[in-house]
Parts: sequence; structure tokens; C-alpha cells
Amino acid sequence: MAAAVPIGIRSAGPDWALRRDFARLLVVAVVLPALILCAVLAWYQSASQRRDAATQLRSVAEITKRDFDETLRVHGAVTSVLASRRSGENSLGDRARWSGDLRRLRDQFPAFAQMRVLDAQGRIVAADPADRASIAPGPCFDAAQRQDAPAVSDVYRTAPGTPPLACVAAPLHANGRFAGIVEGAMRVENSGQRIAWLRMHGYEAVLVDRKGQVAYASSGLPLSPMDDIDDVPAGAGLRAVAPSTGDEAEWSLAQGVLHDDEDAYAIAMPLESGWRLLVLMPKAILDAQLLRTIGTMVGLLIGVAAGVLGIAWWQMRRLSTSVHRLLVQMQRFALEHASAPISKDSMPQELAPLADAMNQLSDRMADAYRATSRSLEEQRRLRASLEQVVDAREREIAQRTAELRNVVAELDRLSRTDALTGCLNYRGFREVANQLWHDTHSKGGMLSALALDIDHFKSYNDRYGHPRGDNALKRFAGAVRSALYHREDVIVRPGGEEFIVFLPDTTLEQAMRVAERICASVLHADIAHAGSPIGVLTVSIGVATNLPEDGDDPEVMLARADAALYRAKHAGRNRVAL
Repeated sequence: MAAAVPIGIRSAGPDWALRRDFARLLVVAVVLPALILCAVLAWYQSASQRRDAATQLRSVAEITKRDFDETLRVHGAVTSVLASRRSGENSLGDRARWSGDLRRLRDQFPAFAQMRVLDAQGRIVAADPADRASIAPGPCFDAAQRQDAPAVSDVYRTAPGTPPLACVAAPLHANGRFAGIVEGAMRVENSGQRIAWLRMHGYEAVLVDRKGQVAYASSGLPLSPMDDIDDVPAGAGLRAVAPSTGDEAEWSLAQGVLHDDEDAYAIAMPLESGWRLLVLMPKAILDAQLLRTIGTMVGLLIGVAAGVLGIAWWQMRRLSTSVHRLLVQMQRFALEHASAPISKDSMPQELAPLADAMNQLSDRMADAYRATSRSLEEQRRLRASLEQVVDAREREIAQRTAELRNVVAELDRLSRTDALTGCLNYRGFREVANQLWHDTHSKGGMLSALALDIDHFKSYNDRYGHPRGDNALKRFAGAVRSALYHREDVIVRPGGEEFIVFLPDTTLEQAMRVAERICASVLHADIAHAGSPIGVLTVSIGVATNLPEDGDDPEVMLARADAALYRAKHAGRNRVAL
């Protein structure tokens, strides 16, 4: 009996085609309507959220307006009561009583930063606290004197850099004539109880006086107290917000009024004092709420679609399992002599005729397949043997090729390297000079070159012999390397005691510093030379940097470096020259 051969069963093409067709139908019949419904719901929800946000913004603005109005009204009333009482008692000149009255009012109403009593000429009668009292009458004095009635000022400062103030004042009368005022100055940021609440809940607020000056601006706005609303970039967007007087929640989109030019929805409310309050909701907050709503709808849609497609996939999977079982049995008939026939009871009713037909075919296929299997087995054996031989030859060829590449690479390196010092030789010098020059020109960068010549080296060889001269060259090359800090720097020995150092991305000033380090490093190497004026080997160095007029040939720059080297030699050696 032939051995059973394991095989991989591929799903039939029509099985997957049915799934795709069924999935398309589900998308058209279920998912697409659900998508449309979710889009309609998202639009409706977003419109509802915008209406609710507008209503909420107006409510916050109205409450804040009432808070400011109530604050100014109450503080104006207490100053009026005090002024009326003291006028009626005809005790306007009693400074001690005034001081006690002002202190009690400030204790009861902490919003007052300062209280003063001024006579008819604007002179201070009493003040609390007395040490911070301003000598000038202030804006409330003129208004109360002119109107002979309680007054509320615009925002002002008593001195540069001091917090902005607004004052309420009531006139004093003696014998029916104007005799001065009782004045209370309040810090604007402390005059309402909802300022901190607005910032805590994501709102911004601006308070503008009758002159158009900013009395208060929350930290999210690019405004400062005392700014003229007409003179700041954000003022154009704030001025466009008309005061809201109707019962409907009307807001405006003020563009570029927040920091980073962000937009905000705003409502403007007129105050009883003639000031104007603007409450703003950053547009980003409402947009985030809308995005969360849309995200919820999309998540719901995905959940519905996933549920419908999951159920459909499960039903199609049941059909696919039956078809797959039928295919497995059919292929086993062809590959295994002892395969059992397909049981029609294990198949759906629709597939039972197909199972019966395959049982009839299986007997005729079995004999032919056994002969074919024997032939294929022999072919597999021959193929495996041939592949082993070919693999062995390919590995051997690859190994020899790699060895040859390594040898060629090493020969190429040796052909470009000075065997004595390890620096590039003349051939390497030509290649690296052209390459660095091309790279520098293509990138528009800087390239500097140092021309080095060991001082009195011929006399060194004559005195100590060439073996010690070679050793001195090695030590010299090591000293030069130790003075270079960048991996891209290149040392070249074109011949004899001459060396060239290329410094990519290096200015002339940097190259001069490198050359000075090389001179010092060679000197510190302490290579004894009795023929040198200072007893050790030294080096002279010429420095040059590429110029726009050098063209495409590095030889122009190298010629300048050689000329500089010549000047260093004639200047006394052991030095750097340009």
C-alpha cells in the first residue's frame, strides 16, 4: 500500500467568491444604511450641542454680568449711604470719624483696595490705608462733581506698573452745596466672584470700559489691562461681537482672539455702568465635544457592522467547512489507497450528490495515482541528489569568490597606503584629493589643506641613518594623528618628509588651530635631532582653504598651501604660515 503523503488543502475559489459577494450585499443592505443613519444622528447631535453650548454661554455671560453689576451696585450703594449719613450729620471735617468709617467699610467689603474722602477742592481729608493713598483726586472726583451724583469711573492706574483700578464715588453736601466725595477704589480682577469660576470651567472673559480700555482679560487672551481695544490685533475680532439683548442665545465667532490666533465663540453683555463684558468659549472645546460625539457614533457603527459581518462570517464558515471537508476527502482518494469513501450523511443535503459522484470516481483514480506516485518518488530522489551536488559546488565557488574579493581589496588598500607610516601614498593622495574636492564643491562646503615638511630631515638621515629616519617618520605620523580630532581628517605622505593633511568642513581659522596643535604635538613627541636648533624634530606647516575662484582643480588650493609652507620655512621653521 502506498504511503500517505501529507498535503495542504487550499480553499476553493468559489467559496471565497461567495463570501465576498455576501459581504458586499451586507454592506449595501445593512452597513450603508447604518452609516447614513449615524451621519444623520451625528449631524443632529452636533447641531443640538451647538445650541446647548450657545445657551450655556449666554447663561454664563448673564450670570457674570449680574455679578459685576451687583458688585458695582452694592459698593456704590455703601459709599452713597456713608456720604448721605455724614452729610446729614454735618460732620464732614471730623477726620478721626472718617478714618474709622473707611476702615469699617473696607473690613466689611474687601473688594475695596482703597477708600478716600476728598473735599470740594480735591484734597484728601481721610484715606484707608493712608500709606498708599494717592494725592491726585482721581477720575471719580470730576464725574461726581460734574454730575453731583454717584459715579463709576473707567479703569485707571494710580502709577505706572500698579494694578488697574475702578472707583465708585458719592458726593458730599454741606448746606446744599457740593463739599467733596467719598471714593472707593477696587481692583478690577477682584470685583467679581465668577472670574476664577470662568477660567476653571474653560471660559475666557474680557471687561472693557466706556473708553474701550481693557479693564480685565483672562490669561487665555493676548490682552493686558489698560490696552486700547482698538489698538491690539485681537481687538478687531472682539469689536465685531455685538452686544446681545434678546432672549435667544446668540453668539458670534470671533477669529484670532485667543493666544496662537485661535478662534472662540463670544457673547457681549452691556453692564449698567456702561462697560461691556465679553465671555468667550474657545472653539477648540466645542470642536472636541463634537469629535467625541462623532467618535461615539463611528464606534457604534463599527460595532454594528462588526456584529453583522461576524454573524455572516460564521454562517459562511459553516458552509466553507463542509466544502473544505469534501475537498479534503476528494484529494485523499487520489493520494491514499485505503481512504474511506465520503459519507453522504456528513454532508449538507445540497452537497450529497457531489459526494456520491466523487465516491464513484475515487476507485478509477486510485490505480492511476499509485503508478504516478511511484514515478514521482523516483524523480524526487534524483532531484534531491542533484541539488546536493549543486549546493556543494555553489558553496565552494562562493567561498573562493569571497577570498578573492578580500585579497583584491587588501591589494587595493596596500596600493594606496604608505607601508612605513600607514598614511595614504601618492596614489591615495590623488584619489582622496579629487574626491574631497568634488564633495566640497557639490555641497558648497569648506575644505582646508595643511602642507607639512619636517625641518632639517635630510640632515637627520645623514646624521642617524635611514633606519632611524624611518622610525622618526613613523613617530612623526603618529604625532600628527594625535592632533587630529575628526575621523574625516585625512593624512597623506606624497613622498619623503612631506605630508599633506586634508580637513573637510573646516574654516581657515579652524585649520590654523589644527596646524598649531600639530606643531605642538610634534614638538612634544621629543624626537631627538642634534642638527635642529632646539634639539628635537620640528615641522613647518602651510595652511590654505578652498576659494570660489579655485575652479574644479584642488591643485590651486594645494599650491597656496605649498607657498605658505615656503613662507614658514623662510620665516625660521617650526611654525605655521598662511
